[in-house]
Amino acid sequence: MKYILRQAALTLVSFVFLYLVVAAASLIFLPRPSAVGSMYAEAAAGTLYMTSPKYVFLGRSALDNPDRKVILVGASNTGNGFRPPIMQPLVNCANGGANISEVRQVIDLVHEVQDEGARRSDTFVVGIWYGMFTGSEVRYADPDRHRGDTDIDIERYRYGFYRRTPDGPVAVLPPKWLDAGVTLLRPLLLLERFVRDARTAIAKLTGRSLDRTDAEREMAVMTEKEKLDALSYWRQGMGNQKEISAQQVDLLKRTIDELLRSGEQVVIADLPLPAWHRDTSPYRAGYSQALQTLVQQFSDRPGFRFMSMADLDGDLDYSDEVHAKPHLAKVWSTRLADTLNSLVCNDTAGSHSATLLQQGTVNLGK
Repeated sequence: MKYILRQAALTLVSFVFLYLVVAAASLIFLPRPSAVGSMYAEAAAGTLYMTSPKYVFLGRSALDNPDRKVILVGASNTGNGFRPPIMQPLVNCANGGANISEVRQVIDLVHEVQDEGARRSDTFVVGIWYGMFTGSEVRYADPDRHRGDTDIDIERYRYGFYRRTPDGPVAVLPPKWLDAGVTLLRPLLLLERFVRDARTAIAKLTGRSLDRTDAEREMAVMTEKEKLDALSYWRQGMGNQKEISAQQVDLLKRTIDELLRSGEQVVIADLPLPAWHRDTSPYRAGYSQALQTLVQQFSDRPGFRFMSMADLDGDLDYSDEVHAKPHLAKVWSTRLADTLNSLVCNDTAGSHSATLLQQGTVNLGK
């Protein structure tokens, strides 16, 4: 018995030692971001976190600081079109497939790790279009997840930071201990990163990789069949409903109201679509009416801005039915930078810097 206990103790010590060695290696080869307050979740593939939802969930403590922060949230075309590397030098004071439910989750996660002073420094840029207004029970109905669980929910439960209850997710680890929990997870995250990179490499070698480079996106032209397939895809993605979800519209309005009441600022960016998609979508009329009502409700509220980009609708400026080609992304980014200059940088009462955070979390299947 004594021998068994001794061997068990040696095995445990060896495991802990190996675990600490791997944790140290992860800090050397994939160090934490050096800039406090800076996140670029669209670049998650080059970090320990690998995916945007994981990066947002595990790396959000970097946003607990009093500097001005511009936080972009939305679906994949938000991350594709608004690019902080382009915007950064254009914002004078800068230094550094989702639905509305998931956008709200990201906002709540950011607030969890911020004190009241840090919250008042937030400017949320919410990129919207009709595809964002799908009910969660429809949008997140994949057989390999709990019905209605968003990508953020999956990250909540994956490592035990939250537990599932009938009333929704409940934190197991207090947000103030988030960094400590992530540090303990680093060996596991490093192993996941290794497996993911190996799988990606095999896909590229076998020609099965679906990722397109910017150069490939720039050259892409959709065929008529691809356009019809895309319209069918989005009708199915919207649950074959005739209208966008009124519940998602109401949630967005409540979210904007709560942010403005707390002293935060909000930019609603009406993301453009190529004209062929916009004009043939059955959701255009309902979305336009909801957008008009929203703008009327908040247009006179301090801290609110609406940015229309409806003129950027050239069919050949998009690589598919929703994503702007790189040359148009520069136009999107410049236009948002101009809006931020007037909203954020002219506020002399706050810090004279702004951090650009790209959430780009969510991919609606494309």
